[in-house]
Amino acid sequence: MLGLLGLDLFGLVVGVVTHLPSVKVESLEPSFDDPVTNVTAIAGDTVTLPCSVKNLKDYKVMWLDHRTKTLTLEARRIIADERITIERPDIGDWNLYIHGVELSDAGKYMCQVNTVPVKIKYVILTVHEPPEIIPELSSKEEVFVRESDTVQLVCNVTGVPTPTVRWFKKSPNRRHYSYNDKEMIGHDGMVLRIRNISRYCDDVYQCVADNGVKLPVSRDIKVTVQFPPEIHLPTKKLSQAVGKETILNCEVTSNPSMYSAWTRDGITIQNSDKFKIDLYEDYKNTMTLSMKISDIQKPDFGVYRCEAQNEFGRDFKDFFLYELVTTTPSPSTPSAVTTTTPVHVYVFTWTPSVRTYTPRREYHSKDRPPLATKKKPKGRNGQSRFLPNNTFYLIGLLTTLSVIIK
Repeated sequence: MLGLLGLDLFGLVVGVVTHLPSVKVESLEPSFDDPVTNVTAIAGDTVTLPCSVKNLKDYKVMWLDHRTKTLTLEARRIIADERITIERPDIGDWNLYIHGVELSDAGKYMCQVNTVPVKIKYVILTVHEPPEIIPELSSKEEVFVRESDTVQLVCNVTGVPTPTVRWFKKSPNRRHYSYNDKEMIGHDGMVLRIRNISRYCDDVYQCVADNGVKLPVSRDIKVTVQFPPEIHLPTKKLSQAVGKETILNCEVTSNPSMYSAWTRDGITIQNSDKFKIDLYEDYKNTMTLSMKISDIQKPDFGVYRCEAQNEFGRDFKDFFLYELVTTTPSPSTPSAVTTTTPVHVYVFTWTPSVRTYTPRREYHSKDRPPLATKKKPKGRNGQSRFLPNNTFYLIGLLTTLSVIIK
């Protein structure tokens, strides 16, 4: 009885186990943290290409470059390039290190896991290069050009991304010069062309290349403009007395400055006790040729010539030195004294007297008629027979004057 019961229980258990629902167990496959990563590096630096794998299990990790060339397998380097190593700061990290990265290293790298199908993570490497000026392909540090010609300055640069080249003009004669004081000229580009150049374009030019990678680089190019001599005399004539000294000045502008002198009658004047010649630099490309003449004598007067010459031409100007004649006044001669007899002149002044009269009033009686007024006798034509008192006075004065004159 117990035996039958045991068999039934076993069969029940077996049946229960047989009829339990089935449970499916899924295994986790390897996976990456990021499917794509962009990395930027500067040439010469050490760059890290990250690759982190989860649930790797027994699978293998390998790196391939942008040419699909296998670089590493697990932690081993497959190629001979010693710049490449595998660094594992954590158990799931399989980072690829490239020491001294180069421009040719740029591209798309693949971190692979040998599953079926293969799992891949892409790492895109961009390599930047700071700007660099190539001296062999650029203009020399000093360029000579003749006035009115065309000059072309070249500044050949490399870099990634492509650098921008700007041109500046700077004067070495300016004080307190700074980078920000430079004058930008022309257009951006590796070539600066100056047409019909003049002596005033003689200066130092600078090209500056910049692409945002590290600091800009620059190159100075000195442009020297050459031209024939030009002579200027501050004054063309000068007078001086015998026995004195004088100085003749002559300004010479030329580039290059090869020959300049004072001459007379085609003969170059040399330094001596009488002549002393000095050369002073006034400013750029201009000098003053000074000649001092001591103890001037009669033969020293005349025409002196200042002349200059270089490989591009010749110029001259004449200077006239003449004698200063001073006029000495002759001694004064005493003039003859003339004796004259004084003439006595008598001046008579007459001031007529002015008399005041008080008007007389006449009273007439009503009973008595007014007195008759006496009339003065008249001459012919009704004129008075009596002359005024002033008339007699004038006649006397004229008579007196006639006596004195006689």
